[in-house]
Amino acid sequence: MREIDGQLIRNPSSMLHLGFVYRTISLLLTSCVFFIGTPSPLIFKVGVVFGLIVAGWIIADLQRKYIQQRKILKLLVVIETVGLTCLLLPTGGIVSPFIWYALNPVLVAASFLTPFFAWGILAVYLGSATLIATRFGSFEEIINDISIVYLVSTLTILLATLFSQLTRELLLQTVLLEKQQGDLVRINEQLTETNTQSRIIMEHIMSYYRLMDVASSTTNPRVLMDNIAASVATCTQSNSVFFWLTTVGYENNQFVNRTANVELEADLKKAWSTIQMKPGTFISKIGDELYFMKIVRTSVHVGVIGVEVSADVPITHTFLFRRPFEFLANLSEILLEQMHMEQLKNQFIINEEQNRIANEIHDSVAQRLFGISYSLHGLRVRKDTITAEELDGEYAFLSESAQTTIKELRSAIYRLSSFKKGETPFFDRLTTYLDEYARLNAIRIDYALKGHESLIFTELKEVLYRVICEACGNATRHGNATVIKVTLVIMETVTTVEISDNGRGFSTSKTMKLNEQGIGLMNMKNSVASFGGSFLIEAEVGTGTTVQIELPVVKKLKEQEVAGL
Repeated sequence: MREIDGQLIRNPSSMLHLGFVYRTISLLLTSCVFFIGTPSPLIFKVGVVFGLIVAGWIIADLQRKYIQQRKILKLLVVIETVGLTCLLLPTGGIVSPFIWYALNPVLVAASFLTPFFAWGILAVYLGSATLIATRFGSFEEIINDISIVYLVSTLTILLATLFSQLTRELLLQTVLLEKQQGDLVRINEQLTETNTQSRIIMEHIMSYYRLMDVASSTTNPRVLMDNIAASVATCTQSNSVFFWLTTVGYENNQFVNRTANVELEADLKKAWSTIQMKPGTFISKIGDELYFMKIVRTSVHVGVIGVEVSADVPITHTFLFRRPFEFLANLSEILLEQMHMEQLKNQFIINEEQNRIANEIHDSVAQRLFGISYSLHGLRVRKDTITAEELDGEYAFLSESAQTTIKELRSAIYRLSSFKKGETPFFDRLTTYLDEYARLNAIRIDYALKGHESLIFTELKEVLYRVICEACGNATRHGNATVIKVTLVIMETVTTVEISDNGRGFSTSKTMKLNEQGIGLMNMKNSVASFGGSFLIEAEVGTGTTVQIELPVVKKLKEQEVAGL
């Protein structure tokens, strides 16, 4: 209640306005009655009314000034009550026309002070007025004649008290509503901030996912660098990012530049001797701009990754800037090293296979060729002493040995070449996946795989495989499809893929606004774009989805014939 009383005192304008209106109207009416009905000299009447106007104005102004100080307000109420009581002496006491104007201090007490104080003021006021009225008649006559005045005065103060209580209750509701409104505004601001942070974190997660997806499917450092720079741009909310990488001997440089400075690589090379040994993250001026950077080192590469910053904005220590940048810089070292180790692993596999092939040829084909060569040399030495029949026998034996050697060589070649054996490992792998996926999800997948898979290189095969897998997964997970149709055609100049389903589809206009409908579609689109291909989605709600992909063939089939086969 103290809070409500304080709020009422801090916002008294409406109550003061009502009090001023009552004071004005009551003074006007009582003054008219006093002028008309009281047999007193005119100068006396004018003096009384003028004095009331001046006193009322002064009291009202003082109450307005000291409305927040209860002690002074009580003193003003008491002073006005005493003054009005004195006014009743020459004007008739309880029967004075100013009896209703004299209720003003009681109403002020009822509105801004305690009910106990208001009723005490009323009792003192009515008692004093009654005692004054006994000068003009007996006490019993006065009580009988003006009992209505007591009743009306009591009811008036009761109504004022009830009105004041109602005002307090309404003010209590107002205070509670304002407090709740403030709480709701704060909660809404917190939710907005949380939603913003969640969106940023989700963008970071999607960026990391895309980066790891690219890292697992490419062997080109430039492609990986470009995706790392894109992830840094996303996570730091900056469009000015660069990634410079060179070999340990500074023989092979690669540069991804997402800044406006076209001379940045030259500026980096000039400053390289200064920044290359700096540990951790640091800020340095390259050219005319400041960059937040970190040196990247692997067993075969060294370089620097950086993002442009402003000297006026201290963002380098914020959680959503520094930590993601450091994480991606460290991750780039791991991914580049992993790519190098994967290349070494593949080279070791090739070397091992080369050794196996050499040993196989040496143990069989080479030995037979040596035997044939030795026999031919022997025939040359014995050409003058050998008979024609023996010569024919030797020729037959050598011919049979040569044929056997050719068969062994052909067998070795066919064991190495799936193309020579008529095998299709990519189509077989894709067919196995589609059959198993259909069986696992209780759906039907109709597929047609046409062309020669040797027209496309391994990385493109992996992209096609991943895109088809992702499209089939989206059709069942998001579209609830029961029938999927896959068509893959590999031609000499272009490869086309079409995946259609009978699922529930979606609105492409809304989907493209929602960040390409999640990670899956974005990865499909980016993977196809990395090979210079086109990616198109046709979908409508309730009519299914069709994914169309077209990729140029950059590796033509090269026939490798073995002489005599």
